[in-house]
Amino acid sequence: MNISLAFLADEANVSQEGKLNVLGIFDRINAATFPVVHPRMVFAFRVQMEFGDAGRTFPVEVRLLDQDGAAMFEAVGEIMAPAVPPGEFATANQVFSMVGVQFPTEGMYRFSVSIGGAEPYVTPFLVQGTASDPMMN
Repeated sequence: MNISLAFLADEANVSQEGKLNVLGIFDRINAATFPVVHPRMVFAFRVQMEFGDAGRTFPVEVRLLDQDGAAMFEAVGEIMAPAVPPGEFATANQVFSMVGVQFPTEGMYRFSVSIGGAEPYVTPFLVQGTASDPMMN
């Protein structure tokens, strides 16, 4: 089991058919002053499972870490891999909506996802003072 995709976005959801719908992927949050509260963001990731994973349960830990590595958010759970025929794969999408997250200072923050004790998959993003580029979030 591994993570094939992880990102921050303005919005994401999983359709009835299992499709991951995404709007506004970003990797920077600009702020005029600190601390700053980001009104809403979504952290999403896709897990890919193969034949050897079938029927097994994997512990999952999702953490939002500040620039010093301290946890600002933590969620722990399990993912059970479905039956996967040889030579094929299955996917599962996970979406975490985060409302009102406060960032005390500028810096590099990151989401870390650990599955089954494997090396964490890390998604970094910057929280920075206001830039002049209007295309930035």
